[in-house]
Amino acid sequence: MVAAARVRCLCWWLVGLLLAAWSGALRPAEAQTSGNLLRNPRFDWPAQTNPDLCAIGVPKDNAITPHEWSAYWTCKSGAEVNQDQINRAPEFRVMTVDIAADRVRSYPTSASFFNYWSLNRSAGLYQLVRGVQPGTRLRFSFWANLLTTNSNELPLSSAREPGGLQVRACIQTLGRVILKPDVNDPTTVCGPWIRPYDTWGQASVEAVAASDVIAVVIDATAEYPVIHNDVYVDDAELVVVSGPTPTPQLQAPAAAQPAPTQAQAQSASSTAPDRPAVIIKTPFANLRTSPLFDDRNILAQLPQGTQLPLKAHTPDRQWWQVEYAGREAFLHVSVIDFNEAARAALGMNASAAGSRAATGNNLASNTPQVVAQTGKSRLRVRAAPSPRAAIIASVPSGTALTVLGISSDRNWWRVQFPEAPNGEAWVMAVYVTPNAAARQRFLSGN
Repeated sequence: MVAAARVRCLCWWLVGLLLAAWSGALRPAEAQTSGNLLRNPRFDWPAQTNPDLCAIGVPKDNAITPHEWSAYWTCKSGAEVNQDQINRAPEFRVMTVDIAADRVRSYPTSASFFNYWSLNRSAGLYQLVRGVQPGTRLRFSFWANLLTTNSNELPLSSAREPGGLQVRACIQTLGRVILKPDVNDPTTVCGPWIRPYDTWGQASVEAVAASDVIAVVIDATAEYPVIHNDVYVDDAELVVVSGPTPTPQLQAPAAAQPAPTQAQAQSASSTAPDRPAVIIKTPFANLRTSPLFDDRNILAQLPQGTQLPLKAHTPDRQWWQVEYAGREAFLHVSVIDFNEAARAALGMNASAAGSRAATGNNLASNTPQVVAQTGKSRLRVRAAPSPRAAIIASVPSGTALTVLGISSDRNWWRVQFPEAPNGEAWVMAVYVTPNAAARQRFLSGN
C-alpha cells in the first residue's frame, strides 16, 4: 500500500513539473461570475511550482498549486529540526476526479495538500487580490473536505483515529504577505475552524479592507501526526458585502468656541477651562486624519491626559473632530472624555451613569477594566482563552473593556462583550493594560 502511494506521488510530481512549465505562458482569460473577485476560484489547471519557504531560492518540486494560488507552511525551528513529525513541509497537488471523485466538488479539479505521518501547525493556500477599495467589507469563503486518519485501510475514512485536522478562512486586510501569511498578525481576520471529515463543508469570514490590496488565506492545522492529514479545497469566492463607509457629515457643538492657535493645540495646559475640549482617557490614543479605522490615516499617537479643543462630531457621536497642530483631526469616542465646557455645550449630564470626571485618567475607576494597547493594530476579541479560538471581533487600540475574570495562567482576561453569544469574551493579557481595580481584584492574590 505504501509503495503504491509513493508511485502515485511520483507520477503527480512529474505531471506537476510539466504543467508548471505551462503556467508562465498559459493564462487563459477567466470570466468572473456573480461578482467573484478571485482569479481561478475553482482551482483549475494549469498548475505552478512554488518555492521552498524554508530554503529561500530553492524550488519545492512537490508543492504544485493551481495557477493564481500560492502555497505556504510553517518551517521548523529549534528542536523541531530533529523532529520529523512536527512542521514537516506538506505536499501540494491538484486533485482530479479521475483520482478521487469524492474529493473534488466542482468538476474537474480541486486543490489539495497533505502530510504523511506528520502535521504542520499552519499551512495552506493564499491569493493576493488587488484593486480593492479601502473600507469595503468583503466575504471570503471556500469549500473543504478533510481526511484525517491513522489508517491506510481502504476505503480511507476519518473515522479511524483522526488527527484533529481543521481548516478556516482568513482575510489579511492589508495584503501584508511577503513569503507567507502571518495568521497571528492582528490585521489578519479569521473565521471559525471547521472539521468537515469525509464530506464538504464551507468555511467563511468577513472583514473590512484596510488597503487596496488584500489577501485571502486558506489556513489549516492539525493536533496529532497521523498517517493522513489531507486537505481538499474547492469553489472559493470573494464578494463585496458592503461598500466603503462614507465620510460622515460633521455637526458642531452648540457652544463650540473658535479654534485656538497652533501653540494652544499642541499644549494641554493652554486649553482654557471654558473652552470645549476632549481629554485622552486611555494610555495612548490614535489621532486620525479622517473618521475611519484605517492604519494609513493615523496622524499621531497622543498620551493619556492630553487635551485638544473640540470642533465638531459625527451625527452618531462616534467620531470627534479636534484641532491639533493647526489642522483638523479625529478621535474615536472610545478613547476620549470631555471637559465641563464640552459637556455643557453637548448637553451632557456630568453625573449621569458611566460618566467620569474630566481628570484625564480613564483608569481611575472602581470598575475593573483593561484597555487595549495594540498601537496601529486592533485587539482581537476571542470566544475562548486560546490564540486558536474563534475571533468574535477586533476593537481599536484604546478601547476599554470591563473585566469579569482572568485565566489561571494570567495570560487571558475574561471581559464583558455584548456581541458575544453569552455576553463574555477573552483578550490576550500582553496586549492590554489593567486599571487599578482590575489589578487589585485579579492580580493581587486576594
